[in-house]
This record gives sequence, C-alpha cells and structure tokens, in this order.
Amino acid sequence: MQKKLDELEYGNGDISDWEGRLNTNNNNPVLTGFWIESSLLISPKEQAEVMERIFGDNTDYSEETLTSLKQVMLLPEQNSADISIYGKTGMGKANGIVIDSWYTGFADVNANRIYFCVYLGETDNENVSSARAKEIALKIISDFHPSE
Repeated sequence: MQKKLDELEYGNGDISDWEGRLNTNNNNPVLTGFWIESSLLISPKEQAEVMERIFGDNTDYSEETLTSLKQVMLLPEQNSADISIYGKTGMGKANGIVIDSWYTGFADVNANRIYFCVYLGETDNENVSSARAKEIALKIISDFHPSE
C-alpha cells in the first residue's frame, strides 16, 4: 500500500494509523483504517493531480485497468456524445458530524479532459454531503460546457 501511495504521490502518504484508531466515528476501522479522517491526508488540488496521474497521458496503468476504473466511475445520467463525467465521492465524520465531503474525477468534453475535485468542509449552517459536492461539480462542468 505504501509503495502505491508513494508512486501516486497521494497526499502526505501517511498510513501510520493502519488500524484507524484516530477516527472515533469509524464503524469498521479494519476496512478503512488510515483512509478516513485519519493519518492519510490530501488536499483537493492534490486529489485532482492524482486523478491526472492515474488517467492522464503519462499513466503507468494498463488500458484494462483504466477501462475498469472508468466503468465504475462513469455517471451514466451525465454521459452523452460530447461529454462523459467520471467521479468518486468521499466523506468523513468527527464526533458524529460530517466534517468533509468530496467529489473528485474528470470530465471528457469533446477532445478535452478536465480534472476536478470539489471539497466541502464543515459549516455551521449548511449540510455537508458528498451528494452536494457532486452536485456542485456537475454544475461547474455544465457551466463550463453547456449542452448544445
């Protein structure tokens, strides 16, 4: 795991909390460990850069692997002849409150690929959710590339 995170230059690459003891809201620390609200940290900018390292022109991943990843990440309702959107949500809690939500991925718009990451942090007056982060990302992409 450490080797792969290092190869991807994934955030701080810190998997020291392998068992997920830092996240008291984690119902399954064996499964998620360092990944959720724990030792591994990444910024939205770094997240988009990781997407580019995985799906960009200089990727080290096979076409078969990329095709499989794209199949799971494709938003079928957003797929058309001139635009396809691929993404992944994420969410973390602390003290029973959602404190951060993510939607990261890329959009293929005609011959161009746009990498993105929308991150929502804890607020006092709005619900933070990965669905909301996804909604914002889709709005930005739509504004960038309106339907013909």
